[in-house]
Amino acid sequence: MTDTNMTRRGFVGAAAVAIPVAAIFGSREAAAQAALPKLSLTDPVAKALLYTENAATVDKAKAPTFKPGSNCLNCAQIQGTSGDWRGCTAFPGKLVAAKGWCSAWVEKKA
Repeated sequence: MTDTNMTRRGFVGAAAVAIPVAAIFGSREAAAQAALPKLSLTDPVAKALLYTENAATVDKAKAPTFKPGSNCLNCAQIQGTSGDWRGCTAFPGKLVAAKGWCSAWVEKKA
């Protein structure tokens, strides 16, 4: 028979290991994003996909697929879980503005 109850000493020991490990892995995402350059508005792919850093400024005449309320934060292609600038599968190796938008926008499913 095994005892599945964790002792106070066992909990403190596990927490002493888990907290620094979680901090290391949690900071890797931020460090990886900080190392990437921000997507330039003059980038040829950004221009082709009508990328803008602020979805509120989308020219609806040039972007007929734009849906009001859509932005990079609610796009399925955004990567990461926090930050004003994040990775995006449409622009590998570059960061996009969380408030931005491009014609590759795909609604993120809950």
